[in-house]
Amino acid sequence: DSVTTVSATASSDSSSNSNNIDHGATTWRVDFVSLTLSIFQLPIFTQRFKEGTARTWKMTYLDGDTRIVRAGKTGRGEDDWIFYMRRGVSE
Repeated sequence: DSVTTVSATASSDSSSNSNNIDHGATTWRVDFVSLTLSIFQLPIFTQRFKEGTARTWKMTYLDGDTRIVRAGKTGRGEDDWIFYMRRGVSE
């Protein structure tokens, strides 16, 4: 099993929102701090991001364990990357 963890802070502050995106229940602005790739819970690689590295995440909830996340710099569809996420099993 491999686990990728993302350490990030999410902000719903719309005062700095130049794209008029509603950062609410299904759309978030995520400011990245670091990304760590772990295999068998052993950290293999950590990427630290420059301050101000942020993306807009748009969530679609398929069920209690499954999400589709569209993430991009602007919040517009033309720069989205698609992520399929499932809740992992806690040990």
